[in-house]
Amino acid sequence: MSAALKTFRDFLYATMESCSPHYKDHHDHLLQLSKSSLQPTETCTHPKTFKAICVDCGQRMDDEYGVAFDYITEGLRFSNDEVSRLKRRNSEYLFSKEKLQLVLDLDHTLLHAAKLKRLTAEEMCIKNEEDSSEDISNISLFQLENGYLVKLRPYVRKFLQEASEMFEMYVYTMGSRTYAKQMGKLLDPEGKYFNSRLICRQDLERGMLRKTLNLVLGQENGIIILDDTELVWKNHSKNLIVVEKYNYFNEGKSGSMNPKSYSEKKTDESETNGVLKNLLKSLRKIHGLFFNNPACRDVRILLGKVRSEILKGCTLFFSSDVDDLCRFWNKAQMLGAECTIMLDSSSVTHVVSSNVGSNNSCRWAEEKKKFLVHPQWINAAYYYWCRQPEEEYFPVLSIEIRGLLLQAEELFSVRAIF
Repeated sequence: MSAALKTFRDFLYATMESCSPHYKDHHDHLLQLSKSSLQPTETCTHPKTFKAICVDCGQRMDDEYGVAFDYITEGLRFSNDEVSRLKRRNSEYLFSKEKLQLVLDLDHTLLHAAKLKRLTAEEMCIKNEEDSSEDISNISLFQLENGYLVKLRPYVRKFLQEASEMFEMYVYTMGSRTYAKQMGKLLDPEGKYFNSRLICRQDLERGMLRKTLNLVLGQENGIIILDDTELVWKNHSKNLIVVEKYNYFNEGKSGSMNPKSYSEKKTDESETNGVLKNLLKSLRKIHGLFFNNPACRDVRILLGKVRSEILKGCTLFFSSDVDDLCRFWNKAQMLGAECTIMLDSSSVTHVVSSNVGSNNSCRWAEEKKKFLVHPQWINAAYYYWCRQPEEEYFPVLSIEIRGLLLQAEELFSVRAIF
């Protein structure tokens, strides 16, 4: 090996280690794995290149050779074979440490970022609530210099702390690299959880509008995804847990179809019984099943298994007033419930209706002492990964019933006068 090539290669590895305070913690073992593939020049398969130069033999390569891993070090590319090797070896390493991998979306999953100019008048006052403390690890509301206000989801810091004990974690956002690093700093100010594992839209192939696991250095049987947008993971739906959108700000929306936001109501998602707290319980369960059962080491199978137990034992009859019936029917079946079109007292446990008192099935449920729930009860179980108390999801009064009650109140008031 020439002295010049050795100097270049040593420079690359030093760059990979010191390009940011993140990389050395990112993968000490990954660096060793990459070094272990060194080959003599005459047989070199060019497993990795840096700035279009093969790290092992010094040959000039095409700029588009292999797969770019700029989120690790700008200019670093691995061949397809090397990516497969690193995925396999990294998973083996993590499994030996009893760790899986967790890929996390940012917007509406871990936080909500909104432009100040889009906030409603009621929301603008919360700017003054921003904490000026230098210790950002205890702050949840941030005003950024670029005109954004960022609210972290309740329980997110505890979630990241506990999840990091079971998972190697990635951030995956369709935002820019600057945005990813900025949000990563707010969520992980000490660089303990993500390090340089911040994948953004610049890392995707040109024109790609969907997220993939191609850049996550691990095998898919050990990767779980949390994201509020299902469509962007169309090719990895079995790895995905769909998260309920976190909408803290209203962002100028108004009208009956857009109720007041958390910020307008001066409240927030529950810290003790919110989405992240409940999802952490499910992640812990899946992690335990994975490592306690060597015969089934595939999170895709385990996710389906755990999900199908949430409403197991429930038989649902859907009232005719339920909009988007197919969507709720399919979700209920994914959660393990039986769905039927027969109103049979011996099997039906729940009647699902949007408006109480508006049809015979609601009256039947009350007479037979069956659970009467709103369709949102199914959504809550789907997003929280646990069966929710039925009494908290009672159908709303129908417009017709409300009208009759108002008429009765008015008539009672008139009679009271006389």
